[in-house]
Amino acid sequence: MKTTLNRSVRLTAYCADGPLPSSCFALDEAPVGEIEDGQVLVETHYLSMDPFPRLRMRGDDSMAPQLPLGSVVIGRGVGQVVASRAPALPVGTYVAGELGWQALARVDGRTLRAVDPTLAPVSTSLGLLGPSGLTAYFTVMHHGKPREGETVVISGAAGSVGSVSCQLAKQAGARVVAIVGGQDQAHYLLDEIRADVVVDHTIATPLAVQLARACPQGVDVFLDGVGGSLHEAVMDLLNVHARAVVYGVIASYGRADAASEMVPSRLYQLIQKRVRLSGFLIADHADEFASASAELSLWLAQGRVRCAESITEGLENAPAAFAALFTPGRFGKQLVRLAAAAR
Repeated sequence: MKTTLNRSVRLTAYCADGPLPSSCFALDEAPVGEIEDGQVLVETHYLSMDPFPRLRMRGDDSMAPQLPLGSVVIGRGVGQVVASRAPALPVGTYVAGELGWQALARVDGRTLRAVDPTLAPVSTSLGLLGPSGLTAYFTVMHHGKPREGETVVISGAAGSVGSVSCQLAKQAGARVVAIVGGQDQAHYLLDEIRADVVVDHTIATPLAVQLARACPQGVDVFLDGVGGSLHEAVMDLLNVHARAVVYGVIASYGRADAASEMVPSRLYQLIQKRVRLSGFLIADHADEFASASAELSLWLAQGRVRCAESITEGLENAPAAFAALFTPGRFGKQLVRLAAAAR
């Protein structure tokens, strides 16, 4: 019997500071084991590049349990079932979930969700119609709740969450101030997403100065996936009864002192202004995923929301695509396309 080999990317070294260099990863090839009852074998088509796994590659457990060296790098993906011992997921079904950085994934079928390829390209199940879009949907619609005429500031606005958040806030009639990193992102937010004002944290003009000019009436809603000094600069401008929702701190993910950087400040301002500061985890809304995804897919079909994707070709280039998450310039959902997607 012919042995099926699986290609994967494994973590070989930890790194506390900055984006992980390519030397921390290794491309591996090994036989695929037999699937067990309840499992499926998934041929991966796209991998999602998300910042959170960076916390599991630091070499200490202060932020999250560390990924054991030699393990396949964790990550979401979408692909097609090529072997199944899970009745609910027959061969040919498209599924999304935690597949890891590998061409073939043996996965418990209960951890996957079926994807309908007739609604939209399957890659959108990792972006607009997946965790990124859902995070934007719930942070805007359920937590920030912008009202017409209010000023909404969105950090990381060119990313997979931020770009959708901008569009949803605009639909609500808010004035959207988008914080970006570079002129390519700025043009994208202004020309494609139609943000009202763009603030570029990479230029010489201090961020605080740019924000003060962009928000002369203060800030009513702040949606933040970045943290760090950017977070502090916006917090200084919050209005009375403003709403701030924090769903990520990507600015600190590659820093050795990340834990200390995440201590809240401006506490007296929060009291004086009666600001509602809330943390956000997408898992809290699991019961509402189906209805939210249906609404987002309808808006996509109607042209009410746009879906931008930046695609890197080839599993072997996943480490470089992952490192690019932590540098300015790219926009939209960051994906790696595997060879299977072309068939």
